[in-house]
Amino acid sequence: MRILHLFVDGRLAATLVACVVLAAATRANAASDEQVIRDLDARWVKAVAAKDVAWIANLYATDGRLMPPNAPAAVGREAVREAWTKLLGTPGFALTFAPVEVRLAKAADMAFDIGTWEQPGPDAKAADHGKYVVVWKKQHGEWKVVADIFNSDRPSP
Repeated sequence: MRILHLFVDGRLAATLVACVVLAAATRANAASDEQVIRDLDARWVKAVAAKDVAWIANLYATDGRLMPPNAPAAVGREAVREAWTKLLGTPGFALTFAPVEVRLAKAADMAFDIGTWEQPGPDAKAADHGKYVVVWKKQHGEWKVVADIFNSDRPSP
């Protein structure tokens, strides 16, 4: 009987150790995925500055959505590409943004980032700033944007 208790206790201890190791690995993966998303945001800002529409469009899932203020949503990668082409084609267009917070779902297959953006202008009247939310989904091992919405902090006229 004592041998049975040692066997059960040993299995229990091994199970507990496995759970602790798995929890630590999950936290490490979450931190790694958060950094990947932050790095993608930084690369996205560089792509905007370089007017690299192809890279930006490829960041979105094939069914991704771009939801700019005062305009219809661009649904699907091709529509997103067209919307970004129009944005980046605006004379003097510039945009920077950065996440304030990145959160991952427990399953680590979805995440969102909340951040702020700035659009400089030739004068204070033309400049703008606001906030955004981007929803990410891990597809085939890569993070892709499934929803991207933003709006201005400027009061409506």
